[in-house]
Amino acid sequence: MNADGDINLLNGLIAATMDSARHYRKVAASIGHPRIRALFEHLSVQRKLIAKQLQAQLTAITGNPQGESMTNAHHLHVFGNLRHVMDYGYCALIDEVERGEERIKAKYERALRDERLSRLTRTVVKNAYSAVQEGGADMHALKRYPHAQYSRSERLQQW
Repeated sequence: MNADGDINLLNGLIAATMDSARHYRKVAASIGHPRIRALFEHLSVQRKLIAKQLQAQLTAITGNPQGESMTNAHHLHVFGNLRHVMDYGYCALIDEVERGEERIKAKYERALRDERLSRLTRTVVKNAYSAVQEGGADMHALKRYPHAQYSRSERLQQW
């Protein structure tokens, strides 16, 4: 892939990754249960670190450090409005997070299938994708949380 293609792809992945970090941070601030809040906070920090790795590759290609504002031009809403979904309870929140995780994983998978992607960028994206998968697995594990059997109408503030 030419440098422009790598740049566009990286910008899209950075935007999607930062979108998930923002949503995880916002949800963490609204969750009362310390274990669940800690998981959302951890995932927010992890996604920011992943975005920084992608940003470093983008800087290496362009030779120009680009701030988050540059990727906001490509702002994506990979995740739905998680704070709104929280009004519908724990299960609804986890379901929406899983949908968002599937969308972000699909974005990384499409990038990795692109045969024109440069070798170095592919390596960076592959490493980032591994970290994204780990975070998605952590969120999926919440389904096994002991209180997951509660009603979908139960509000998260009770947690």
